[in-house]
Amino acid sequence: MQTRVPIVAGCANKDVGNMSSTRYAKLLIDSADSLAETRTAQDAWDAAVKICRRIGAKDVNCGAIMRDSRELAWLRSSMDPRWLRAYHQARFYEVDAILDACKAGTPQQFVDVPRHFSAARTSRRRDMFGCLLDFEYRYILAQTWITGETERTVVLSCEDDPKDLYGRGTERAFRAISAMLSLAILPPGDEMAQDWACGSPWSRLSAKERDVLSYLAHGMEVHEIAERFVITEEQARRRLLSACRTLGVAAPEQALSLAMARGVLSL
Repeated sequence: MQTRVPIVAGCANKDVGNMSSTRYAKLLIDSADSLAETRTAQDAWDAAVKICRRIGAKDVNCGAIMRDSRELAWLRSSMDPRWLRAYHQARFYEVDAILDACKAGTPQQFVDVPRHFSAARTSRRRDMFGCLLDFEYRYILAQTWITGETERTVVLSCEDDPKDLYGRGTERAFRAISAMLSLAILPPGDEMAQDWACGSPWSRLSAKERDVLSYLAHGMEVHEIAERFVITEEQARRRLLSACRTLGVAAPEQALSLAMARGVLSL
């Protein structure tokens, strides 16, 4: 597992000593125990939210970007539903520099929302940062980890300066915790809300589309898939193309990769 982001501004390694080793170790042990006790994707998500709030965050997001296409694979959020609706309805994802940076592979690790609000050059971007401030999301702290075919970013939305969340050792604590969470948080599968699409194609696969991708995942060729469905090869190809259109990708291999990343295939 590799990290692709630098150390957060204002939290140098020399500050780690301000968090006692006992407190740091207890945080890691308690977090690991909480995640180990989960049994379902929802359990893991609920535990992750509690862990992030334990170190002082107001809310948490976790999203995955496909490493090949750079498209958003999935997203989970504990942020106020009113903020999520406003984000979608105002199409803030079109001017969201944080999301753009993640898609570009250069995620911003620390965002001072009041400063960005004051420096915004367009009214829409100013509106987005203003809306964050309305819900008391004043600072953003993020960490990205490479996990399989995706880059997963754990994002803390904070009311107070992140440097004060868990003492001056916050950066070290968050890096360690986010590494655990990036592996523990599972994609939401078909539970994904349409409102969280963020401008990406997000239609659900039909049962036939899901089945044909599942067979493809097991290494079957088109003619073998056709035999399994008792249809012609042309019909099998059309189902694969239909799955591609549903997921907004060009090739069956991309559709398979995205469907697996979103957790919508049972293999």
